Amino acid sequence: MFDSLPDGNQRILGQIFFAEYDRVPSEYARREGAVKHLMHLAILLIITIPFAQAATGQEIRTCKFEVKARCVSGEARVALANGVVKRVEVDVFWCGLPGKPGYSCSINSSRDDRDSVWSEEEGVTLIANASPFNPAQPDRIKVSVGQFVSIDLDEAQPVGRCGAGAELPRAIVIPSQRAACRVWLK
Repeated sequence: MFDSLPDGNQRILGQIFFAEYDRVPSEYARREGAVKHLMHLAILLIITIPFAQAATGQEIRTCKFEVKARCVSGEARVALANGVVKRVEVDVFWCGLPGKPGYSCSINSSRDDRDSVWSEEEGVTLIANASPFNPAQPDRIKVSVGQFVSIDLDEAQPVGRCGAGAELPRAIVIPSQRAACRVWLK
């Protein structure tokens, strides 16, 4: 390959060529090794995350529901830390008239937000709206935690949370295992 070059140049180009040839496989081997290490790390993280959550007592209970007769569906989520409610999220969607958009209600409250006041009363977490639409009426959510998580929305005002034509359910119960919510509509 380098026969037409002087001897010194042949030797130098040969060293460069073969050194480059020898280096390429070792770079690939290093990259493959790095990828293997990253894959092992990712698998380890995936395996340990649930254990880390269990060790810190964190748990998220969630469920979905659909009531076809009333054309309503939704989802409820409650984040717990050592059995204490830290966050509550409820999304409810009501179908609209044919060809029209639907209506929704949404609750998204956590202990550190400024829109709600959290308190505990006889084992029940009370979440009061800090600025209710109608201050003369109660505007609060009651959350009980046990085998099931119960979200009582009977005293929650829909104004400010729901679009016109939508309303919050009276109550939602999240089962301990992943399953459909039990929902009581008004």
